[in-house]
Amino acid sequence: MNSKTLSKRGKIRIIMYVSFAIIVLAVYGFIQTVKVNACESELNATRQSAVISLDEYLSNISVNLQKSLYASTPPMISKLASELYRETANAKNSLMLLPTNEQTVSNTYKFLSQVGEFVMSIERKVNGGGEITEEERERLYDLYNHSVTLNKQISDMCFRMQHGTYTFEKPQSILGLESSEEAYLGDGFDEAEQSLSDFPTLIYDGPFSSHIENSEPEFLKDKDMTLKERALAIAKKVSGEEVSFLYEESGTIPCYVFQGENVTVAITKKGGIPLYMLNSQYAGEIKTSYEKAIENAKDFLKKIGYSDLKESYYFTDDGICTVNFTAVQDNIILYADLIKVGINLETGNIISFDATGYVSNHKERITEPKIISEEDACKALNQNLEVLGIQKCIIPTEWKGENYCYEIHCKTKDSQEILVYINCKSGIENDILILLYSDGGVLTK
Repeated sequence: MNSKTLSKRGKIRIIMYVSFAIIVLAVYGFIQTVKVNACESELNATRQSAVISLDEYLSNISVNLQKSLYASTPPMISKLASELYRETANAKNSLMLLPTNEQTVSNTYKFLSQVGEFVMSIERKVNGGGEITEEERERLYDLYNHSVTLNKQISDMCFRMQHGTYTFEKPQSILGLESSEEAYLGDGFDEAEQSLSDFPTLIYDGPFSSHIENSEPEFLKDKDMTLKERALAIAKKVSGEEVSFLYEESGTIPCYVFQGENVTVAITKKGGIPLYMLNSQYAGEIKTSYEKAIENAKDFLKKIGYSDLKESYYFTDDGICTVNFTAVQDNIILYADLIKVGINLETGNIISFDATGYVSNHKERITEPKIISEEDACKALNQNLEVLGIQKCIIPTEWKGENYCYEIHCKTKDSQEILVYINCKSGIENDILILLYSDGGVLTK
């Protein structure tokens, strides 16, 4: 009897041990599956990031190659060459993160290498006292055209990937056959590679609107602090409706923020200067002309204390016309001192403005008394450019400095309009911007 009891207990123990082992194995398998899925998700995220980065680098390469067609002075050629060399290197690094073999992307990799090497060879030649030949400019033009084609194809891949119609692995159906539901990333590169098969062996807003803001707002220096009650009165004047205090905003430009039924307004603590306004008003049918919108924007800016401004570039989207205004001093455009104004083209009302650039940078400029003539400035241009207009301006640099320049509006032989900035003192090119005209307005890149 006792032995039978032990036998039953033994069976129970065996069953318990087996059950426990099964549970342990199941948990272990689950954990491993989670880890595999996590690794796969992380890998896919890295690959998606690589495609997006590749798209951005190719876009920058196309813009800088286009600018290089119009450059003529050594400093500008050197600047563009350095940027192109860096962007092509970054693009190749992104390419290597994708699940493609060397043969699949050989033409793309070779193209990127040739762009970087070719522009650096031109830089060395120009810095050594040489000049770009017509043959070299034709080669740059070929590079530019191929870069545009390649960029369009990679942008399409990027768009389809973000909308879930691209896979990084060869899609398979349940029966093991290729699925037609999703496209394979490698097939997309086949199209890109084909576009480069015949290639010979061998970058909204107006100018400078994204300029780095100063650490201390220039326009607010030496201004007194404003009481909240005074700021409230200013906010009511700006918005045209009743508003109440919402919160205090810290940061580079401390301000009081007020809110009404449809509007938010910020007033700087120092000086009581209107900084920005956002209105949720809906824009329907367009009934206001661009000219009338500009007039309304100027009246609004004058009413809230901003004067001596000139409108520059604009863009219209969903019935809202956004116009860039810049400060003017002695007929010199101050591009860093920027105010953006949004006009509802149905009602003609001002529904937004942002004076961050103006408040951050506006001050009295001391300009260089001895400058080169307009005629000498035009001599620095690429000989293939036709001058359409010229004016003086001050543009910001990447290092928070400023350059006093002639802004020369030009047209290329293929009717592309560009802006070339020639330094008023040294006569060298400080920047080149490409003008983009569309039904929505005028943009630059």
